[in-house]
Amino acid sequence: MKVGAISLGCDKNRTDTEQLLGFVVRAGHSIVNRIEDADAVIVNTCAFLQSAVTESLDAVFEARACNTVKYVIVAGCLPLRYLDELQGKDGLPEADAFIDNTSYDRIGEVLERLEKGEKVVMMRQGDEKRAEQRVITTPYHYAYLKVADGCDNRCTFCAIPSIRGAYKSRPIEELVRETEGLIEQGVKEVILVAQDVTRYGEDLYGQPSLLELLRALAALPLKWVRLLYCYPDRCSDELIDFIDAEPKMAKYIDMPMQHASDAVLKRMNRRDTVATLKDRIAYIRSKPSRIAIRSTFMVGFPQETDVDFSLLVDFLRSERLDHVGFFAYSREEGTPAARMTGQIPYAVKRHRLALATATQSAVMQQFDTQRVGAVVDVMMDGIDYDKECFYGHTERSAPESDGVVYFTSAAPALIGEIYPVRIKKRVKADLYGSVVRSEE
Repeated sequence: MKVGAISLGCDKNRTDTEQLLGFVVRAGHSIVNRIEDADAVIVNTCAFLQSAVTESLDAVFEARACNTVKYVIVAGCLPLRYLDELQGKDGLPEADAFIDNTSYDRIGEVLERLEKGEKVVMMRQGDEKRAEQRVITTPYHYAYLKVADGCDNRCTFCAIPSIRGAYKSRPIEELVRETEGLIEQGVKEVILVAQDVTRYGEDLYGQPSLLELLRALAALPLKWVRLLYCYPDRCSDELIDFIDAEPKMAKYIDMPMQHASDAVLKRMNRRDTVATLKDRIAYIRSKPSRIAIRSTFMVGFPQETDVDFSLLVDFLRSERLDHVGFFAYSREEGTPAARMTGQIPYAVKRHRLALATATQSAVMQQFDTQRVGAVVDVMMDGIDYDKECFYGHTERSAPESDGVVYFTSAAPALIGEIYPVRIKKRVKADLYGSVVRSEE
């Protein structure tokens, strides 16, 4: 059977899709890139926010509307969160099967049963299984490595613990084997992801074990190891020192801070205060390798006042983070925050989102203006034929998340290789330059 996949949501979901496709191949089926060419389409869904639920449903409808598609399989977080509703009288008849990440190793059986005319529901089959070789959907030279599933942090706005369950780390030896398999496929940079990467190993080894994992990965023939989703209160001095000193660690750390008002952070059930956040930033900035800091912030959380929002804006201006993403609070059913009084009107949230984004844009413009004339190492990610140049990312900017560096070169450039690029200008969030010639 020809199988296509649509992967929605976060990088963790992407790794699940890649595992699922690995099992598709193992079962003897082929993978196609276009819905129109597929006999069966798997939609790996996201249900973190209601906007993500809508996007997931739209993808299912799109697959079902294709005349050549025989079967639509709904996978991932949407059935984990809403299975009863999806199976109900007014549910989702467009779906022929519902599966979750604990059932991906049985995708061959699912397809066989669909061919027999059955409707299939295969959920919560025990522990998540791993394919011998996953199918990489990123450019082949970098890949995401999911080190754990689930979450124990219980932020009041987040539905992930109720969808994915408790935090569950994967053994170090298993992660090393998977990384070795990725390296065999050409991967040169691995990007560690989980709901909270810094909690890694507590459940499995009885103590935080991220440093042990990083040491094992740094011993492999990789160019960069990158960390995403590190909770600030768990970003220890030892972790920051290791990022600073280890040559294979990308000089980059992603710390979702969420807000800069102590009152809002407390209602979010975050363990940080503004003082502790500033302490972590100051310690990172004290390191000689100049580690880049990425974060995310939420605006419009229940009871957020104008004063609270002003504190966030002031924080952005004073701390001058390297990369920042913003999103407006979404009232998710079943979460403690959904029951809070003082819900913020949509128009106010939209206005605050625009102001916060503009504040950070001004900070980034100052950063990038200072970089004009500097030489930065860029890992080549591909070719932009419209712009007639190469593009890539630096070790201080994550692929797909942060700004892109476009560059020209007198000689051919190879994907996955690192080139010294002199920055000539900034356009919006991206930088433009050219490869430095050897005589320079």
